[in-house]
Amino acid sequence: MIFEDLVYPAFIQQNDGETYGVYFPTLFPESGWDFPLCWGETKLIAIKNAEKELAYSLAGILYDNEELPKPIPIQRNKLSQGMELIDVKTSFEPYAEEIQEHLKHRHWHIYYYAEEYEEEIEAIGYKNDQGKWDILFGDYSEEEEILFFDSSHRRNPKWPFNIILFSVHTRSEAQEKFNQFVEKIVIKHRTSNEWLEREKHRLKYEKENNKIMFKSINKLVKMGHISAMEAAILKKEVTDPDFSLF
Repeated sequence: MIFEDLVYPAFIQQNDGETYGVYFPTLFPESGWDFPLCWGETKLIAIKNAEKELAYSLAGILYDNEELPKPIPIQRNKLSQGMELIDVKTSFEPYAEEIQEHLKHRHWHIYYYAEEYEEEIEAIGYKNDQGKWDILFGDYSEEEEILFFDSSHRRNPKWPFNIILFSVHTRSEAQEKFNQFVEKIVIKHRTSNEWLEREKHRLKYEKENNKIMFKSINKLVKMGHISAMEAAILKKEVTDPDFSLF
């Protein structure tokens, strides 16, 4: 994971007249325009924080067995007022000990959404001693264990209920193989009763979670932090994720 003096283009922008955010839109094309990699009370602090967070991000990419992306310039015509182009240089060594400790806890979550049943199925990846990623699956019932698995599947020693489906090199491999497993095994063998039980469990969880959220919103009203109208809007957003005033 060692790298030295890598430079990636970014822009810095002051937010709400207070803190400065450093954004990497070409390094993180899905979110880099909207979400900063880091913040700082001043430009200097923000850039210093960006050097560290960039090192963490690049180390994470290498740890995931991926190649580091090439630095792609940011087109000036895509910038708006208040966005200042900068180059951020970083290296692994200054943060090596912190990064290595941080990466011990790194893991993946991969999902498959079964549209017909409106259910999300999840697996989790942890890196093994051979440098690959073990993809763990524990989203099954006792009855399904016999239907889904055979003697070729291994259990994870730390969490015995989790089956190691396969080991892969990259996240894209994991997603592709997990999609195949869900489509060929889970959806093929899971009974209608099992889907109904899962739906009941999901609805029960959502109901309990909504109660907790409503209680918190009511507390904010009582304390005078929000109005009754704002509380009504928040409650609507809790029960209807697609709700929007705009």
